[in-house]
Amino acid sequence: MIVLLEAVALVGRTLARDGDPIEDLVLPPPRPSRGDKQYLVGLNFLMAGTKRGLSADMVEIDPAVLSRYRWVGNEKGSRPQFYLTTNQLKYLVGQAPVNLLARLEEAGLKNGSLYRRLSALVKSFFRQLPGGSHVLDPQRLGLTTEDVLAAVWEENKAGKSLRRTKAVVAAVTDVLKKWVLKQLELKASEVVLWTVLVDDVPLVTDPDYARVLLLGKEGAVYKGEQGVCLVCGAEDRPVTPDFKRLSFLKYYINDKLGAASGIAEEGFARNFQACKDCYHGLLLAERFIQERLSLRVGRLSFLVLPAFLWEIDFSRTDLEFWAEKLKARVKAITNTSGWNESLAGLKRLDDELQDLLEDLPYDNAALLNFLFYHYQGGQSEFRVLALVKDVAPSRITHLLRHSYRVATKGEALLGADRAWWLDLTRIYQLIPINEGRRGVEHKKLLYIYEALLDQRPVSYHFLVEQFVALAAIYHTGGFTGTNIHPPAPGYEELEMGHRMLQANLLLMFLREEQLLEGGMSLNGSPELEGLSGEMQDYLREMKYGEPATALFLLGYLMNQIGRRQAEAGYRQKPVLEKINYAGMPWGKVMQLTNIVFSQLRQYDILRYNEGLFATMKRLLDAHRKEWPLSPQENVFFILSGYAYASRAAIRAREENANDNNASE
Repeated sequence: MIVLLEAVALVGRTLARDGDPIEDLVLPPPRPSRGDKQYLVGLNFLMAGTKRGLSADMVEIDPAVLSRYRWVGNEKGSRPQFYLTTNQLKYLVGQAPVNLLARLEEAGLKNGSLYRRLSALVKSFFRQLPGGSHVLDPQRLGLTTEDVLAAVWEENKAGKSLRRTKAVVAAVTDVLKKWVLKQLELKASEVVLWTVLVDDVPLVTDPDYARVLLLGKEGAVYKGEQGVCLVCGAEDRPVTPDFKRLSFLKYYINDKLGAASGIAEEGFARNFQACKDCYHGLLLAERFIQERLSLRVGRLSFLVLPAFLWEIDFSRTDLEFWAEKLKARVKAITNTSGWNESLAGLKRLDDELQDLLEDLPYDNAALLNFLFYHYQGGQSEFRVLALVKDVAPSRITHLLRHSYRVATKGEALLGADRAWWLDLTRIYQLIPINEGRRGVEHKKLLYIYEALLDQRPVSYHFLVEQFVALAAIYHTGGFTGTNIHPPAPGYEELEMGHRMLQANLLLMFLREEQLLEGGMSLNGSPELEGLSGEMQDYLREMKYGEPATALFLLGYLMNQIGRRQAEAGYRQKPVLEKINYAGMPWGKVMQLTNIVFSQLRQYDILRYNEGLFATMKRLLDAHRKEWPLSPQENVFFILSGYAYASRAAIRAREENANDNNASE
């Protein structure tokens, strides 16, 4: 893990060398715009001259405003708040100004202009409650004639001091916010950020604020005690073991007690410590990676952490360009179909793919680490789910090329459709996840992602179980509480068919990658008479053995029955009710075979399908003494045949329509 920290710190050192360290910590707006304009409101405390009090002004938020007013977020958890640009007005009303004064004192900045202005503001317009906390007094500002602080403190006398203080702060915040909204004629939803000015001067622009802000973000206390920096190896600099201010890297530093010397908390100080430059580099790198190398698959988020194998003389521009190209490549394998759609009308797809996969600068000098995570409530909101280490950039290139080949093959076998592109998002849509147990359930998905990225084997039987569970969701409509989005009403069967065909392509993909573990049914290629050339091509490419082929044909025949049932007016095809999605042992398969034969005769379509039925029956009988497939496999291959028949019918209609258009 130390190697990873050192590599990430290299990114941070590049940023620190070429840029403003505060600028790299600036965040986007705290919430997305929903159509309304977003404003930062400045609370301007007037103290010079004869006119004392408060005025307010607003500025529409853009990147320059976020940078000028130093929006870097709030302190996390229960840490004391001291930032003067915040999305929480209650912090400015209550603890932040006093806490910032304390920070300035600790940093030896009592003689600066920021300390003087802020100290005068607190003395003039804040009052100390009986519990000791300082709170802005709207009465002193002339916003109200009522002594809000005394009244609310008295109203809450039954509570403890902390609760009474919170009640006072909430009441003052409410008074101040209503006054501001009225003065500026704004809606509450339009005010996104707040900041403090004294006599028209934004306090956050003071150089001393930047110094304290940086110390606050670093959070580390360097007392002159020297040690070995775990990141760069330097032995002649003061170090700190305090990594709590990091976002995601801290989970690999001080999250496991067993990693500490002596298996004790104090052991972290010997094992994990960093010098100031490296610590600051880690902070900047975290922000850079979260902004530029962050992606999502459904509700699952992940970061791409680059690790360079040797020191590279990157400039900031070089680094930003490299990160942009890398993200484009990883984004393509994350959502290939979405990337494919963005190319419509631009160039030939294979040309665009070639451009995308051109070697990145320093490709041979970098390894990629994929950190999968999700946020949860509470103080430990960043929860790490998995880390896939040391993935070569060429692996992403290889997966993209292979996905392209599979999509091309799928188009030849099944007709043109973007559904045949395989990517991380498509796989996400094939693995049912109970969203109520997301952390545990995501392990099923990450098991596959890790296999693809790190070239580990995947259990064929595990995948088949997931695919059958997916089909059950579509059949029963049990989408609620899962990651599977319901299709438009009436399209459940069609969507399920698409998913089953995608599942077959995924099995083919993994088999060609030599990552599929198990699966006797995928190692054959029977020569069959009476089947169309297209069907034989499909079965041959999928490597169906004789038992899987028999079930595939059974599913195909069920689809023929289902079409007649739909023509007869059935909204829900009764033939599909004959499938038990919990699994069908051999005896149930034979019962289903008899039902299919009977219904082929009932709907007078046996004469059109007699050859297929005979071939299916022959293959079933050849293996009936020792049937090799599991109950879940039986269901999967039946559904695969059913899905193939649905797709073949759609393809035939499309080709007929094209032929008719061409002849006109």
